[in-house]
Parts: sequence; C-alpha cells; structure tokens
Amino acid sequence: MYLQRLEAQGFKSFANRTVLEFRPPKNGKRGVTGVVGPNGSGKSNIADAIRWVLGEQSLKLLRGKKSEDVIFSGSDRKSRLGFAEVSLVLNNENGGRERRIKEIEEKGEELTPLEFSEIVITRRLYRDGESEYLINGHNVRLTDIQLLLARARFGQKTYAVIGQGMIDHILVASPSERKEFFDEAAGVKEYQIKRHQALNKLGHTRENMAQASGLLAEIEPRVKSLLRQVKKLEERGQIEAELMAAEKRYYGKLWIDLAEKLEIFKKDHQELSTKMKKRQHEYQTLLDELKALEQKESETGALTGLQKEYEKLISERQKIHEEAVTVNTKIEIAKVRRQSEKVWAPLPLSDILFELDALHKKISHVLSVLRGVKTLAAVTIIIADAEKIEAQSGKLLERMQKPQEKENAAPDPALTEKLEDLKASELLLEEKIVGVRKEMEQVSKEDKQEKTQFFELQRRLQSKQSEIHGEEQRLNAVAIELARLETRRETLEEEMQNAFVGRGEEAAPKIAEIKTAEKETLAGVQTDALQPLVFKLRHQLEMIGGIDELVVKEYEETNSRYQFLSGQMEDLTKALADTERAIKELDELLKDRREQALNSLNSEFDRFFKMLFSGGAARLAPVFAEEADLEKEAEEGEALVNAEVQDEIASKKSREPILVGMEIQATPPGKRIKDINILSGGERAMTSVALICAIMANNPSPFVVLDEVDAALDESNSIRFAEIIDQLADKTQFIVITHNRATMYKSDILYGVTMGEDGVSKILSVNIEEAEKMRAKK
Repeated sequence: MYLQRLEAQGFKSFANRTVLEFRPPKNGKRGVTGVVGPNGSGKSNIADAIRWVLGEQSLKLLRGKKSEDVIFSGSDRKSRLGFAEVSLVLNNENGGRERRIKEIEEKGEELTPLEFSEIVITRRLYRDGESEYLINGHNVRLTDIQLLLARARFGQKTYAVIGQGMIDHILVASPSERKEFFDEAAGVKEYQIKRHQALNKLGHTRENMAQASGLLAEIEPRVKSLLRQVKKLEERGQIEAELMAAEKRYYGKLWIDLAEKLEIFKKDHQELSTKMKKRQHEYQTLLDELKALEQKESETGALTGLQKEYEKLISERQKIHEEAVTVNTKIEIAKVRRQSEKVWAPLPLSDILFELDALHKKISHVLSVLRGVKTLAAVTIIIADAEKIEAQSGKLLERMQKPQEKENAAPDPALTEKLEDLKASELLLEEKIVGVRKEMEQVSKEDKQEKTQFFELQRRLQSKQSEIHGEEQRLNAVAIELARLETRRETLEEEMQNAFVGRGEEAAPKIAEIKTAEKETLAGVQTDALQPLVFKLRHQLEMIGGIDELVVKEYEETNSRYQFLSGQMEDLTKALADTERAIKELDELLKDRREQALNSLNSEFDRFFKMLFSGGAARLAPVFAEEADLEKEAEEGEALVNAEVQDEIASKKSREPILVGMEIQATPPGKRIKDINILSGGERAMTSVALICAIMANNPSPFVVLDEVDAALDESNSIRFAEIIDQLADKTQFIVITHNRATMYKSDILYGVTMGEDGVSKILSVNIEEAEKMRAKK
C-alpha cells in the first residue's frame, strides 16, 4: 500500500482544487517526494491536510482555534469558501491483497476497505459545523477510519505525520505520551482500539446487566405472588369441581328422596279423600233417613225438643272441630316452614381462633409439666389433661364439619291461643251433647218399642260421624306432611340456587341436571356422610376467597417478561464472560507484541543513533507502575495516566505491573549523560530523528510525512539524515517538507508551493528522474 494521490479543495490556503500525485514504488524503492517553497507559501498546509483527513481532532496540531479555521477564509481578491474537503487516495494493489481476498471469499466473509485495490478516505467540513467522513464514497464514522488506519499500520497521532516542532516533542513528551509512539511502532494500535471497544462493550454489558437485574428484582416478587394466586386458582378449580360433584350427589339424593315421599303422600291423600267423600255420603244418607222418620212419626214434644237441641249441639261441635283442625293445620305448616328455614351457619373465624388459642395454651401447659415430670402421679395428671385436649379438639372439629343451626322465631302465639280456645269450646259442647243424649235416652226408655228404629239411626249416625272424624284427622295429617315436603323441596331448590349463584355460577342448568338425575346413579349415596364434606369444601373456598381469573393472563404476561429478562441476563452473562476472555487474549497479545517490538526497536534505535553520532548508545526503557499507585495518581489528577492505561486499570484484576510509559536513555560518544534534558539542541534533534527512524524501520507505515524535521540539523548531519531517509525508502514512502538541499537531492519528485497575491497556494512539480534524462540527452 502506498499514497497515490492527495486532493484538496477549500482547505486552508488551497482554495482551488489541488492534486498531488506521488510516484509508485519502483526497483524496491517506495520513493521520496520533496515539498519545497518559501516560508508562508503553504507547504505545511499539505501536512495539515494529510493529518486532518486521517481524523485529527486537535485544533492545536492543526494550527487553528476553531474547526472552521481549516476552511479557506478568503482574501482581498478571493471570497471565502463554504466548505473544505480533502481526499487521500491509497493504492492497495499488491500480492497480499489478492491472497487476502481469496481467503475471505473461501470463508464467505464480507470484504473490508483494506481488501479493495484503491482506498479513498475523504473528510468534508461545512461552515455550519456539519462534517462527513467517507471511505470510497460511503459515509462512515471516525472510529471506522481510525480502525482502518490502525490495521494499515499508520495513524494521525504518531509518526505517520510529524509536523513542525514535533521532532523535539518526542524528547520533551511525558513517558505516557512516548508510549503512544511506541504502541504505533509495535503495531498494536489496532488491538488497542479493539480492546477499548471491548471495554466499552463490557461497561455497557454491565450497565445492561444492572438494569436487567433491577428489573428482575422488581418483577420476581410479583411473579411469585401471581404464581401463588394461580396455584390457589387451580386449587380453587379442583375444590369447585369436587364440590360440584359432591353437591350433585347430595342434592340429587335429597331431591329424589323428597320426590318419592311426595308421590307416596299424594297417593295416600287421594285415597283418604275418596274415603272421606264416601263416609260423608253415607252420613248424609243416614241423616236423610232420620229426618224422614221424624216427619213420619209423631213424636212427643219433649223428645222432639231434645232432638233439635242435640242436632244443634252436634252442628256447633262440628263447626268448632273443623275450625280447630284448620288452625292446627296452619300451626303444623308453620312448624314445617320453620324447620325448612333453618340456616346452616359456618363457625365464625373468631370462635375458631379462640378455641385454637385455648388448645395452644393447654398444650403448652402440658408440655411444660411434661418436661418437669418426676413421679408417676404427675404422668397420670398429664394423661388426664391430654384427654381433655383431645375431647376439646374433637368437639371443635365436629363443630367445623357440621355448622350450627339457627332457629327462627317461635310459632304465632295468636294461633296457639285460638286453638286452645277452640279445644275448650269443643270439650264444653261434648259435655252438653252427652247430657242431652242421656236425657233423650231417659225419654226413649218410656217409648222404647216405638223408637227403636229412630235410636238405631241415631247410633249409626253417631258411629258414622266418629268415622268421619277419624278420616278427617288422618287426611289432615297427610296434608300437613305434604305441605312439609313441598316446603322442603322449595327450600332445597332455593338452597341450590343460592349455593351456585353465590359462587358466580349459572344455577339453572345445574339445578335442572340435579332434578333429572337417574335414581340408579345415586344408589347407595348417604346424605349424612356427604353433608360434612360439602360444608368443608365450601369453607375451603371461603378461605381461598375470590380470585380474578384475569390473574392467569397477568401471570402469563409477567412470567413471560421475567423469563425473557432471565434469558437476556444469561446472554449478558455469557457475553460478559466472552468479552472478558477476549480482553485477556488481547492483553496477552499486546504484551507479546510489545516485548518483541521493544527488543527490535532498541536495536534499530541504537543503530541509527550511532550512525548520526558516530558512536554512543541509546535505548528505550519501559516504565511500569503498580495499579494502586496509578489509581491514586488518577484521583489526584496526575497526567501520567492516559486513556489506554485507564483501560488497563479498569480491566486487569491481577497485581501485575502496568506499562505506563517509555523513558529514553541516550548517551552521545564521550559523554556520561543520564538525563536527556541536558542534551544540546542539535543532540536532542538527532536523538529524536534516530528514534523516529528506528520506529519507521521496525514498523514501517505505508507513508510518512516529515514537516521540516531536519531544520535544526547542520549540513553534515543533514547529509546523514538524507542517507537514512534514502535507506528507509525501501520500507516506506516519504513526503518530506524541507529547505535542506541534501534532502532535496534524495527526492524523486519535487513539488514547489507558491502563493499569489490572492492568498491561494499553487503547486509546481518537477520529476527529478525525467529532468536528469532530459539533461543527459542534451
């Protein structure tokens, strides 16, 4: 790779589009291009243009105060421009490129700019502050430019472009600043950039892990809470299913039993009603015969009066009896309704807690006594107390399994009082009837022969009336039982309705299913055994309480997010481990490269130093520091710690010393100097030149720009410097801005820079090789 062309427009004094063509490598030489011209003509602007297009951000190095200072600011004869643009064209045609492309195509990877035959790096700046970086016409970031330059083994901050005054800066620079030159020479800049990116990624990963961990810590309790509710909901579903099955058997059996009893009592009621009608018909027939006999026979006045009184008393008693039966029926029906309206109330939680607290105290007392038992008599007392505890706990269990019954109010006292009055009236009439009957019997004895038939009818009529009374009582008893069963069935249906609706279920289809259940499917069902189970399951549902079914959806959504974050946390943990492993591998690679480069660089440094000084010795000495000292200096604001060192402090976990800088040890021949600060100006310049040449020899950049680095050298040392440049020209391409004739003599192409009255720099070129050929022809 070599610098093929430099194009500038609007950059500083190069207002017009200016193109500098550079000679391609020839006969193993990469060539030396000299740039000459009077002071103030704009020669150094060429070095600034190269430095700027390579991504330089320091306005001080670009000799400006504001970013827009690089744009042509105008003159008396030419107005200012609105933008500055510089393009650097690198020729990348070599055998290594084709081999690299073949390897990439075989692996199926994507080509990078380094694999193209021509690389054009462009930087453009407008006066409004907008800037652009381009590689081969495509917008890129500054980081992409820096990584590309690092891979190509040159950059804008080190020896690729050495401007005016920078030759001495290497010596006066701090050890950490010299370390940048050393890293450039070691060819580790690319790995440092990658390491810095990895550290940034590591920091972002840790931040993301902290955020994910915070979110997980926030979501996890909610997930656990929702999971408990979902489990309760699942448990509630199981209990509801079990309860529904138990209720179907329990209510189904009760409904069938009630239906059978109702059928039996309805049949009995119908038969008794038929018999009652028959007895009443027979009674009416006898009564009609008796009336006919009364009309036929002429009875005595006394017997007739008694007969009428007797019939009147019988009629009154009959009415009172019927009214008493009606009142009694009402009372019995009221009793049935009260029984059906018994409320099964669960044992209050406060009572349960009170009983459990009492049991706990008794058990604690028994345990305390048991711990101190020493005699057999004490054991007998403990056994008695334990039996009491067992009895009390069994009673509590029975109360919880079968809830208490709450009786309603007593029957209506008015009905009861009325029934008692009617019974007293009926008893009084019965006594009167017996008295009249005795009087009639006395009268009838006198006329026994004549009244035999009459009295026989009366006896039969009385017997029939007794039968009717018996039938009435039996019919009333059946009617009462029917009313009780009907009321119980209504109460049972209402109980089922309340049970299903209270749980938020649709009652009608379930009740219909229970009513239509087959008798064979419920054979053997014991309602007394099922009732405690139903109450127990209902109590469990009450303890669980109502849970919104939307909690399942919320749990699924929250758990999905929790699982996603957990997966992200695992990925971040893996990425963190991979990044730390990559940083460790880069650290080992950097250490190896630095050690190799230091040995090679010291050898070349010493060689070039001896060439320039005709003897002496020079070397680079690495400066190490402990991590604790560096952290203390960083807190105190010391300048010893630069960005790369801070990265190493942030990433290293061992106690190994950290490379923080480079010291230069130079001893000219015949002197014993340990501090380079006491060297003379010429010695300092030659030492710097020797170090720069050593760096270029160890890790040659595709091109190097030297801006008047030989200005401080005398003629003899300028010749030596030109010889060194000529030797190194087979490793790197040189663009030398100089006033030195020895350096011009070694140049293959000379560019002259002039400036007209309009303040615009212009370029004139001379190809030395072609000029020599033309002179030879003459």
